[in-house]
Amino acid sequence: MKYIIFLRAINVGGTRKIKMADLKEAFLSEGYQNVITYIQSGNVIAEKEQMNHEFVQQEVEALIKKYFDFDVPAVAFKLSEYEEVLRQNPFGEEKVMVHFLDKLPKESAVDKLLELNASSPDQAAIVGRFLYVSLKAGVSDSVYSNKFVEKVLQVRATARNWDTVLKMSEKLNNLS
Repeated sequence: MKYIIFLRAINVGGTRKIKMADLKEAFLSEGYQNVITYIQSGNVIAEKEQMNHEFVQQEVEALIKKYFDFDVPAVAFKLSEYEEVLRQNPFGEEKVMVHFLDKLPKESAVDKLLELNASSPDQAAIVGRFLYVSLKAGVSDSVYSNKFVEKVLQVRATARNWDTVLKMSEKLNNLS
């Protein structure tokens, strides 16, 4: 089964450095196959026998700890679930950031987060484990920072811009 795995906050500001070649080798050493990485921010496509995304997330976090000796949250999606991110984007061609969530948040937490739409220039929408944010001013000025999203939704998350989302899809299509 193919998985798309996003690691949070590696190779940012000189901390938690992981060379993509070393990351790929670590995945291969743990039984993953057809491992592809994209840019230095921890975007991975890999195959492994049938498992669920929660198990993959835990296994990848343990793999990072084992090979690189630091804690890095991982968010994983089966190919079929990831393909939904492209189909469900409610903001079309606007400047979009997607927060990938490790689990489904509680409805009450989603409602609390989406209340910000009334007072923020940015607009957010959630579909499954994807939080889409239409950015008006830019990532650094958005109220929907990753830290804030995690706090309100009570989940682990990592964000990517829409260009990266599309590039990962392109890499997946090249595998088929």
